[in-house]
Amino acid sequence: MNLNKLINLSQKPKLFERSETVFWDDPHISKKMLEAHLNPDLEGASRKFATIDASVKWLDEDIFPNKDIKILDLGCGPGLYTSRLAKLGYSITGIDYSQRSINYAKEKAEEENLDIEYIYQNYLTIDYEEEFDVIMLIYCDFGALTNEERDLLLKKIYQALKAGGIFITDVFSDKNKGNSDLGRHWELTDDGFWNKKPHLALTETFLYSEDDTFLNQTLVMTEDKEISVYRLFNHFYTKFTLTEVLDTFGFKDHSYYSDVTGKDYSEESKTLAVVTRK
Repeated sequence: MNLNKLINLSQKPKLFERSETVFWDDPHISKKMLEAHLNPDLEGASRKFATIDASVKWLDEDIFPNKDIKILDLGCGPGLYTSRLAKLGYSITGIDYSQRSINYAKEKAEEENLDIEYIYQNYLTIDYEEEFDVIMLIYCDFGALTNEERDLLLKKIYQALKAGGIFITDVFSDKNKGNSDLGRHWELTDDGFWNKKPHLALTETFLYSEDDTFLNQTLVMTEDKEISVYRLFNHFYTKFTLTEVLDTFGFKDHSYYSDVTGKDYSEESKTLAVVTRK
């Protein structure tokens, strides 16, 4: 094992310094992610199916104006929201950067005879012009973006919405993590989430307090001495800081909730959901 390399890699990186390792389309990790998506009782890659059902019910009954609208689901994964909404009669497009998830979603839609357009694409590269009535970005993807990526995406979302269109997203709040979450832990396994080979995974959580951001950095070492680095950033928001960002890009009439099932807003909630308009 190259201890010097391990020591160097274990240092706290600069804010939003990405690792070069493939994550979303890694053959092994994407398989494990899809398994997690499809586990109805797991709060992991997606929320539990009961929560997703409650979200779709809330959106259908309280948020969407009617069935005659076009919806874009960014980061749609294997189609857990899109399929439910399509069954309710909505016209919907799903975009995701995992080829495995998109392939599954397409196969499932064909099997269930659902008219859903699925696109394998990095949603930071969308280029629509006043095409959608509703755009969704659900399960706190918003906070995983760098500030530059966030700003670019908000511009693109605003451009893609029709006049009066709705943008729905959720983020982790400042109550999601605390100092007790900082630290290191390790896992030794012969076939775990990170690699199909026997490996040791060392994860450390860092806080960038001035930038309201946490980082989970995982170093994965296999028996052939290969070391991979995975960095998952999470920028957390308050109602005030999220409002500032949305206002900057022209969104208005923000309605806040504790989550995407429509629970009343609470400052103590670990998540924060917003429904805002162009």
